[in-house]
Amino acid sequence: MGTRVFERTEHFNPVVVAPTFNNVSTLIQVLNRIIVLNLPLIVVNDGSTDRTGDLLKTWHQDQPRREHIHIFDHIQNRGKGQALLTAFSMTEGLGFTHAVTIDTDGQLDPEQIPDLLLAASANPDALILGFRDDTAFDYPKKSRVGRRLSNFFIRVECGLYLGDSQCGFRVYPIRLVQNITCGAGRYGYETEIIVRAVWAGYPIVEVPVRCRYFFGEKHRTHFKPWQDTFRHVSLHARMLARRFCR
Repeated sequence: MGTRVFERTEHFNPVVVAPTFNNVSTLIQVLNRIIVLNLPLIVVNDGSTDRTGDLLKTWHQDQPRREHIHIFDHIQNRGKGQALLTAFSMTEGLGFTHAVTIDTDGQLDPEQIPDLLLAASANPDALILGFRDDTAFDYPKKSRVGRRLSNFFIRVECGLYLGDSQCGFRVYPIRLVQNITCGAGRYGYETEIIVRAVWAGYPIVEVPVRCRYFFGEKHRTHFKPWQDTFRHVSLHARMLARRFCR
């Protein structure tokens, strides 16, 4: 994909952000698919305990445009929310205006990054959210239930009707993440920032994206059912309290 579908200017200068944690089997393939798009890249290794660190060093050294690739390592796992914040903080001195985020587990297609950036260039103040088809035959039933519950609570909290509040394929305006403070970490950050963005008057735009799901030995998830569910319940309780008490 060599055709650029958006124009990079001083007011729209995007970077790809790829947080990763123990995705050694898919990481390099995803990064290679990103790098052919000729976009700058920030990779945050969030305390991986597998061979991620060594693979990233070797891969980085082999890249002809390595000066456009920035890698940061968390010593310990701090969760996806903090990995994103680390990447966003790195953009401040590099002149980037927007960050397109993509997971490294191989479920999402890096080739659709230009689709999201095209939407972002047309709506530079908007938070762009990937929208996965939850009617697909292979969409996990548990994920469908959790996603619809999250969509429902967000609708109650801020009045926004969303199709997919849990997709990590997004474009964040850097100004938005600088102006909005979220209390939730880990996966909760991606939910809370939607609500707070709406409260702050930022538009939300959804873009359809493809997604594939792995089962059996290929299935990888870092979602901890009990701990992360409790965190999400606590998050929505706080958001609902603020919504109805302010």
